[in-house]
Amino acid sequence: MNRTIKSITKHSRIDGVIPGIKGQRAFPNNELKTMNPFVMLDHIGPQNVGTAYFVDGENGAHPHRGFETITFMFEGAMNHLDSLGNKETLSSGSVQRMNAGSGIIHGGDFLADKDTGVFHEVQLWVNLPASEKISEPNIHNVSSKKIPVIDQNNTQLRVIAGTMMGVKGLVETVVSTTIVHTINKDLGVVTINDLPTNHIALVYVLKGEFEIDGRAINEFQTVQLNNDGESIELEGVGELLIVSGEPINEPVVMGGPFVMNTQEEIEQAYTDYNNGLFGKV
Repeated sequence: MNRTIKSITKHSRIDGVIPGIKGQRAFPNNELKTMNPFVMLDHIGPQNVGTAYFVDGENGAHPHRGFETITFMFEGAMNHLDSLGNKETLSSGSVQRMNAGSGIIHGGDFLADKDTGVFHEVQLWVNLPASEKISEPNIHNVSSKKIPVIDQNNTQLRVIAGTMMGVKGLVETVVSTTIVHTINKDLGVVTINDLPTNHIALVYVLKGEFEIDGRAINEFQTVQLNNDGESIELEGVGELLIVSGEPINEPVVMGGPFVMNTQEEIEQAYTDYNNGLFGKV
């Protein structure tokens, strides 16, 4: 059975979060708050900024605690640095999962795609359960060529996390998630038919226009789906992120770069960071 629509919501503007590039925040905003277990989805670009575009990230390093980030570098590059001593480059098509856990500081340079001059990125925040919020921080990068792809009619399904049609993604989050990046270069139907029934699910339109459950959805809109089936069917041209996850039934308190269960834990995170307990880049 295909899942039906619970809501369709618009984005809020976050232009300049990465200097000189437009940005869209799918949530949280006035229309849509957190989508347990997902805390935030920021979409930067796509924008042609020229092949000479470069942002020095040395002064942009910042802390996190209590959740995981998944960074999708669709076009462009990021030279990642963190307080664990990691130095990694995410190039076009690659994905990074970072468990902030007990505390990490990260930053990096941003560059446009060297061939197209386009910068296009999404960062998704995935909450951690209370038992994992002070876990050991770590990162995992997956290059574009290692991401498994399912060809479905005129559609490519890039399986990032979870298992889809027997194909397992390489990104493993602490809470169970399924994440698929779909690319429809021509008019085509996207069919996802084995979503875990206990997962909440959303569809975010990166580019183009689609139809789902008899309704049109456009660029930068978020579709929240009801938990009334195990499949999703869409038709259109463009690109989508299809995301599902197992809810965490715990309080969520956001405080800037930290996501915890109580305000006291947020205050402790700031204290620990200011006292140098997160290390340095």
